[in-house]
This record gives sequence, structure tokens and C-alpha cells, in this order.
Amino acid sequence: MAWIAPPPFRRVIGPNRDLLIDVHSHFDRQHGLELARRFEPLNLFWLEEVTPAEPLDDLAAINQAAAMPTAGGESRYGVEGFYPYIKAGAVDIIMPDVKYCGGVLELKKIAALAQGAGIPVAPHGPASPVGNVAAAHVCATLPNFHILEFSYGEVPWRAEVIDPPEALDRGHIVLSARPGLGIELNEKTLQKYHV
Repeated sequence: MAWIAPPPFRRVIGPNRDLLIDVHSHFDRQHGLELARRFEPLNLFWLEEVTPAEPLDDLAAINQAAAMPTAGGESRYGVEGFYPYIKAGAVDIIMPDVKYCGGVLELKKIAALAQGAGIPVAPHGPASPVGNVAAAHVCATLPNFHILEFSYGEVPWRAEVIDPPEALDRGHIVLSARPGLGIELNEKTLQKYHV
């Protein structure tokens, strides 16, 4: 695999903004270790999903060697999937995805497991307004909540999917005081775009 130098991210965004890089599990251990070493000057907020989750030893080796925090776990399911991941020291920050990990209650259980191990939780961006609202409700209850990944701008009609639309205030999701998740699906939008 040929090495490609990282783009000049820091020159573009400056030194005072957080930079998070998701590798989407495209590297093996050897290349992942080299990537983490070469990314050290970027002062990353985190380096996400460097290798596939299995074997866990690869992620754990990269996590141990990396100067920056590592994050991952978006494709793991349930407490049973996260327990060995946490025990192996695969990452510094776990990222369960509410739509994949087993739902709202399972996300809460996974976060409690991580809390016991001293690990922060940054739920993976669920890629929908419904998933974001569900994850945000859980995040509001977590003592070890770190950040919530938020998918923004993937379709121009995103704000039309739920009522009321996702509300953001200075980088924070504002939760509704209405019952349940506090939202309703906009059936007309779903029909219009065949979602």
C-alpha cells in the first residue's frame, strides 16, 4: 500500500479547531501504526476505526501506540459485543450506534459498561434525524458522554423528515419536552422522497 501524505488540514482549519479523522477500517495493523505515527503532528481530537474490529489485538496495538485518542465500535452489537472490545483496550472512546447496537436501552447498558472501565462514550452518528434524536436522549443521561457525532447536510430535505426539525443551539442538540422522543415523522416527506 503506497503512503499518501495527509492533506494540510491544520493549515486549513487552524490550530484551535478539533480535527477528527475516520479511517473506515481500511488499514491493517502495520499500516495503521504508521498512520497514527504520521498523524501525530495534526493534534487530532481522535483517530477513528483504523482497522476492522477483528482481530481486536490489531486495534489494541494501535491504540496503545497512538499519541492521539482512538475511537470506534460503530458496528459492534450489544453488551456482548462491546465487553471484549472494552476489555481488550481496542479504543479510548467507544462509539455505539443506536440503530445498530441494539437500541436505546442497549446503548445505555453499553455506556454503563464503558463507564465502569473509565471509557467515554461518543455515539456514532446515526445518519438520520430520528436516530440523532434517539441517541441524544440517551446522551443526556450519561455521566461518561463525550460527544455525539452528527450527520449534517447529506440531503437538502433532512429538516423536513421530522416535526419539529432537529434543533441545534451552539453545537448542542435541543431536546423536545414533548412525550417520547418528542418528534413525529413527516409522512409527506417520506412519500415524496420514497425513504
